[in-house]
Amino acid sequence: MEKYIIAVDMDGTLLNSVNKISERTRNVLQKLIDDGHYIVPATGRTRELIPQEFSVLEGVKWGIVENGCVVWDYDKNEMIWRKTMPKGMVSKILKDVENSGVKGWIAEAYANGIAYSDADARDYVVSVADKALLEKTFVDYFLSRHVYVKDFYHQKDILDQAEKINIYFDDMETSRALREKWKDLDDVAVTTSISGNAEFNAAGVDKGVGLAMLRTKLGIDRMHVIAFGDNENDLEMLEGAGIGVAMGNSKQYVKDAANEVTGDNDHDGVAEFLERFFGL
Repeated sequence: MEKYIIAVDMDGTLLNSVNKISERTRNVLQKLIDDGHYIVPATGRTRELIPQEFSVLEGVKWGIVENGCVVWDYDKNEMIWRKTMPKGMVSKILKDVENSGVKGWIAEAYANGIAYSDADARDYVVSVADKALLEKTFVDYFLSRHVYVKDFYHQKDILDQAEKINIYFDDMETSRALREKWKDLDDVAVTTSISGNAEFNAAGVDKGVGLAMLRTKLGIDRMHVIAFGDNENDLEMLEGAGIGVAMGNSKQYVKDAANEVTGDNDHDGVAEFLERFFGL
C-alpha cells in the first residue's frame, strides 16, 4: 500500500473531552506507523504542549504545530519550517486588547517552540482552578509546560520572536467581535480553535500550508493525505488533503468543508474512520 500522511488535530479531534487519547485510538495509530504511514500531529499547540500520551507512540517523525507556523523534524529535533509574526505586531494586538477595556482575558505567546505567559495570569488560574470558574481541560493545559514571565504583555524581546499568540476571553461573543475587528490587520491571520479564544499567526500561514510543505518534502501526492479536524483553524488543512475528515462534534461549516464525517472525539472518531479506511 502507498504511504499516507495522516494529519491529526489534537483538541476536539484526537483528544476527548477530558484531554485523553483512548487506548483504541493509540493502538490504531501505532499500527499505521508500524505499517509505514506517517502519523502527524497537526495542532495549534506548540510541540512542547502536545500531550504526553501522544509521545508514547513510537516512530512519529514529523509535526505540524502552531497552526502551521512550524513544521518539526522529531528525528533531528529541529524546525524545518518556521514563520514568525511581523515584529511589533504582537505588542500592537495586546495593546489593543488593553485599550478596549475588555475584562477577563489571558494571553500566551509561542516563541521558538516555547509557550510563554504572564506570571500573574498563572496565579489567577491557580486561584480559580478549584472553583469551577474555568474548564479543567484549560486549567491543565495552561498550568503545564509554560514559562511564566513577570509583565509578560510588555516583554518586547519575547513578543517580537513569536510565531503565534493565543488570547483567551471569558465569553465567545467578545472573542467573535474582536476577531472580526482584527481580521483585516495587515500581515496577520486570525482564527479560533476552542470556545472564546483568538489565535494569531503570520498572514498566509495555516495548517494547510504546513501540510503542503511536509507533503512536498516527503514526495507524497495530495491524494495520499488524510486530515482530521473539528474547528475553524482546521479548514485549510481539510481542504488541502486528499481526504478531509470532520469529527462528529465539529461545527456544521467544518463538516461542509470536509469529504467525510466520522464519529465524535468522545467515541474514537479518528480510530473509527482509520479502521474502516485501512481495513484494520
